Amino acid sequence: MTESMRTPLATYTVPRRHLQVVHGSDPRRLRPLPLWVDRLSDREIEVLHCIAAGLSTNEIAQTLFISTATVKSHIARLIAKVEVRDRLQLVIAAYRSGFVVVE
Repeated sequence: MTESMRTPLATYTVPRRHLQVVHGSDPRRLRPLPLWVDRLSDREIEVLHCIAAGLSTNEIAQTLFISTATVKSHIARLIAKVEVRDRLQLVIAAYRSGFVVVE
């Protein structure tokens, strides 16, 4: 995993409830993040970003220095909190909402 992939995970400091998603530079396209974002722990957010980056369960565990069982537990809680069926829908919801963006 490259250092650039680790940096966003380590620098998350803004309270989620104050974030807004910007699509381009058009101020009319500002919108609040979905309500489910406030239900996520900081660690769940890190796991979600890793999933969205395409990391496997083992890679997430190595990156975040946690066990694979803990990663699976975080993923199960993410799926429940976001109210989706599986890992793929979790990533789709994160991208569609603007919580995870392609840079």
